[in-house]
Amino acid sequence: MTNPVHFLAVVSCCALSATWAHAEPKAHDMRGTLHEQAIDRHFKEMDANDDGTITKAEFDDFHTKHFQDIDSNKDGKLTREEMREGHKEKQEKSMAIRFDEADANHDGALSRDEAEKMPGLSGRFGRTDANKDGKLSREEVENSMKRMRGYRE
Repeated sequence: MTNPVHFLAVVSCCALSATWAHAEPKAHDMRGTLHEQAIDRHFKEMDANDDGTITKAEFDDFHTKHFQDIDSNKDGKLTREEMREGHKEKQEKSMAIRFDEADANHDGALSRDEAEKMPGLSGRFGRTDANKDGKLSREEVENSMKRMRGYRE
């Protein structure tokens, strides 16, 4: 597997699987929903001409761009650190998108009802609500995700 695009595609799938593996047991029944949402987002990103199909060229272009985005030193190769940082950034962007989608009233915080739209989060609502104000700020959700995945800032 010497083609960087194919390597990146495999690593992306593995990283996505690892993300699902970190979901809480209470979110087990929501994993299918999370998986479907991720597929929908990735499909829309790859379907450049919005025709409802992904050609090999669209697939390769998407993964080539992703490779270039995470190749921080632009040497045409990925180190473990570049992969780690690229994966971390992708997770953070994905979380931000999901947060915005769940924030129905656009107040920058999630009520308990809004948090239901983020699989796994509603089961951790009490632990995530650090200031106990009955809503989750973006910062509280980000901090919870980092703790769950063992990220150290």
